[in-house]
Amino acid sequence: MYGSIVLKVAFGLVGLLLFTRLLGKKSMSDITPFDLIYTLVLGGLLEETIYDEKIKLSHFFLALTVWGVMIYIIESLVQKNSTINKWIKGQPCMLVQDGQLNIKGLNSNHVEMEQLRTMMRQQNCFSLKEAKYVILETGGTISVMRNEEEDAVLTILLIDEGVISEKALLSIHQTKDWLLDILKEEGQSQVTEIAYAEWSREHGLYWKTYAESVKEPYKIDG
Repeated sequence: MYGSIVLKVAFGLVGLLLFTRLLGKKSMSDITPFDLIYTLVLGGLLEETIYDEKIKLSHFFLALTVWGVMIYIIESLVQKNSTINKWIKGQPCMLVQDGQLNIKGLNSNHVEMEQLRTMMRQQNCFSLKEAKYVILETGGTISVMRNEEEDAVLTILLIDEGVISEKALLSIHQTKDWLLDILKEEGQSQVTEIAYAEWSREHGLYWKTYAESVKEPYKIDG
């Protein structure tokens, strides 16, 4: 029994090393959802077979071999065929283009406004007003190009996809009426038409409507 466990662990380690080589030299941020699935399945195979005496070493070796061959075939196809690459591993998506939101891109990638703002802050970009381009990479991270003329400021999201945040208003000691009055003064009476609105001490209120969002985003090849 002990000898079988040792051999299974050894084969599992070799399999993980081969898997790493198949994926190439990537950082964790470059790993795609499919790469993660490869790893999880391989880890599951190893976990289920180590202490199960009913699963022979030959069975584990067969499963490991089949899985490795499948990964190799898929990775080869991905490298040689751009269409398969985009279908399996996805492609980058422009979420902000020339300072305008790509609402369709946000929705298709299930990215909420506050989630986008959180990822942008991790890239030292604290306001959508500062962003010229924001690209969602295949690994789930974002790349940000800021407007050079804009300084970094901390903003509060007051309107998220047509909905006013009462908590956000409370945090800056303001009311819903105050917000609506500002919008009316600027000729914007319909809150539901606003994709987002943010406020900062330095710049006051800044917003974009759905009508101002990107209609035809740039296509990005991965």
